[in-house]
Amino acid sequence: MSEFKTIHLGQKVLHFTTPQPVVDEINKIYENNLENLKSHNKHLAGKIKDEHKIDEQLPENIKKYFEECFRLYTFECKATKTINLRTAWINEMKANEYNPFHHHMGTKGHLEGLSSVMMLKKPNTYGVEYSREHVPTNGTLELISGSGILCYNQLRVDMKVGDLFIFPYDIQHGVYPFNGTTECRRTLSYNCDLGNDLENLFKGLTSIK
Repeated sequence: MSEFKTIHLGQKVLHFTTPQPVVDEINKIYENNLENLKSHNKHLAGKIKDEHKIDEQLPENIKKYFEECFRLYTFECKATKTINLRTAWINEMKANEYNPFHHHMGTKGHLEGLSSVMMLKKPNTYGVEYSREHVPTNGTLELISGSGILCYNQLRVDMKVGDLFIFPYDIQHGVYPFNGTTECRRTLSYNCDLGNDLENLFKGLTSIK
């Protein structure tokens, strides 16, 4: 079973460390199929040239890994939900590109679900911080949820290769631009809709006397 850390950000964010063989396999699939992958730009908020749909090329073992991580999120929240894997895509982010703050929605506007970001590849440098060098921001992922003066509602992360963050659709998130390199920042995102587990709910009801 995958290990994770729970971050309380108004809502919960789960942080997994993906085994390197899984990262290597996804990178290989992406690079070997790049010429045939469908552009996914029109469905995404990113100001990123290379955004490609990848779920149709992912083998069952990779899908099962994400499904397990999504299910662990529902267990952590003590929620009885079905896991319905939806779209996965890869962002190949280059210098000066960025991902503005946005949230996700599922199939046909489905609002209850989980999204994820997995780091597959990162540059050796994110370049010069134009001010306040002691608070590095270039290339970082930021998550924002909730509000209030005593609420811990903002998380900024310099993701490492293998980092996987899972969070609800309605958490706002974005990625800041970087500079000073020709190397890419490659991430995979996978969405899943959540539904009621009718079988388990039925068992629970029939057990009540």
